[in-house]
Amino acid sequence: MEKMETKIKLTPFEVELAFENSTRRYISNLKQGKGFSYGYTDGFEKTITDSVLGSLGEIAWAKASNTFFNNSYSDSYARYTDSDFQNNIEVRTQKKQDYNFLLIRPNEKKGKYVLAIHEGTNPSEKLKFNFSIMGWFPFDKEMPERLTNFGHPNRPPAYKVEVKELYDINNL
Repeated sequence: MEKMETKIKLTPFEVELAFENSTRRYISNLKQGKGFSYGYTDGFEKTITDSVLGSLGEIAWAKASNTFFNNSYSDSYARYTDSDFQNNIEVRTQKKQDYNFLLIRPNEKKGKYVLAIHEGTNPSEKLKFNFSIMGWFPFDKEMPERLTNFGHPNRPPAYKVEVKELYDINNL
């Protein structure tokens, strides 16, 4: 059976929700003195862009799976420790590139990691909020054979999972 990716188009209201959620997350991190990600040094504009992209991917997954989205962030000056979604589901979002893959850091929560791809490929399409849910992968144990720093020695190593290795999203 061939693995099928799920295509999702977000409405303006769903895009607005993603922007509001990513703003709350950014401000919460600012109040806590936290950075955006492990060794992340790309600056304010890229941080905001990546934060919005992540939130858009979460909403795309919620829509694709007909799952409740709680707009998770921490307003208690503490690290948010729950999963993005019920059943230990975490969503990772990327812009479409020639080569996409799922990245999981060794110290992240154990769970089921879903890969969502924003399908914009040229300037006119980047304003269209079309996503593909590529599949999922279980992170339930250490995977030393997948560990890499992707040629960036200033960033901690991460596990790399190829898109072709992802499980069918319909089997999650």
